Amino acid sequence: YSVWSPTLRDWRDVIEDYIEIGKKRKDNKLAMFKLQIDLMGDIVIVNDTIKAYIKLVENPEHRKKEFPQIEKFDKNIDWWEQEIKSYKILLNALKDIGDGIAWRVLDYDRSLIYNMCTNNEDSGPLTLNQGLLTELHSLGDFTNDPDVINFIYHGITNFLLISDLTIVYQNGEINFVEVKSGKNPRGKSWKERLERQKKKAKNITEIGNKSQGESSGIVSEFRLIDKKPQTILDKVDTLLKKVKNKDIVTQVFNSYLGISIVNFSNVGDKSRIEERFKKLEKQLRKSNKDIFIFPNNVEGFIFSPNKAPLSIHPFNSNDIANILLSKYLVSYFFNVSQFMHEIEKLGWKVSDIIYDRKENNDPSLFSVLKDKLTMKVPPLLTSRVIYEGLSVDSMVQIFTDSLSRGQSDNNYIFYGFEKEKYLWV
Repeated sequence: YSVWSPTLRDWRDVIEDYIEIGKKRKDNKLAMFKLQIDLMGDIVIVNDTIKAYIKLVENPEHRKKEFPQIEKFDKNIDWWEQEIKSYKILLNALKDIGDGIAWRVLDYDRSLIYNMCTNNEDSGPLTLNQGLLTELHSLGDFTNDPDVINFIYHGITNFLLISDLTIVYQNGEINFVEVKSGKNPRGKSWKERLERQKKKAKNITEIGNKSQGESSGIVSEFRLIDKKPQTILDKVDTLLKKVKNKDIVTQVFNSYLGISIVNFSNVGDKSRIEERFKKLEKQLRKSNKDIFIFPNNVEGFIFSPNKAPLSIHPFNSNDIANILLSKYLVSYFFNVSQFMHEIEKLGWKVSDIIYDRKENNDPSLFSVLKDKLTMKVPPLLTSRVIYEGLSVDSMVQIFTDSLSRGQSDNNYIFYGFEKEKYLWV
């Protein structure tokens, strides 16, 4: 699993500092502007570096031209491939910090964030060009506007793919700005709403300002339950503190979820790590028929809209940097069968399980039934159970709220928690 490399070690302190600035100076407009500019520059450099290494690996003629003195490139190619992997992890870490800024700017509004992620086309790697410079000028203008209290440049994030900037005003209004290049070096759309992708932009604005709109083309209602979700984030934080001077720590949190954290800087005997993995799975397995999934942060460094960015987690910035750059391997041992059993113990019947379907074009893990209500449980919720340790009780609160309101045939209900923001920093 280990990808902890010299390249990542060199960047670790920089990433930690960026995370800490994002947390401590989130209400300082100048600090946030400078942080976003630094992230932007680093992302451009990392993108160019990855592109250059890929060209060396894939293009023999280019290799010979760049290094005519080398006859065999086997060792060089191995090293370049390792560097590609390292720089992709670094790129994810930089964008995770950008995502964290965006979550704070959007006040941790999960329904808005999720719907900005879906059905949008990635514009490709951030590169230095006239368009980027024009967007920077516009970002500077908004930074100096006294009516603006917060902002984010979309190019430093994984998920803000509609428009170029998100702007938040003192009255709480959210504005998504498309910066247009033209004769005016600062663009034509200063303080304009999006003109490109008008329908999507209008929809996202409705969700952000009025909690209504469309989700994946379906008319949707966005409801918030007036509670703070229960999680195990504080217990994970304790585990992170313990692993600093150890090779591995593990803990079983309930009948369906356990976590292991490996500190690669302290690993000696790899067989000991494998033994601890097997022991943790054995502790959670109640039957040979139990269905397990085993995600971890190294395999999962690709962005997912179902997960909160690590940079806003209530952990020490040092620990977050270690996870983002894969010095720490965090593995999740999730017993799907026992998890569904816990839901049924609270009075809900589980049906239509994804593993039992002949055709699998439905992304929901399973459905729950009670009285006349049937609810599909989306990946967003189950991902929260795994990566954030969302409790079964908190999940069932969503089902109960829907039951009390009655089932709607016309609308898709997107649920969140009113006090979600108190989980994050």
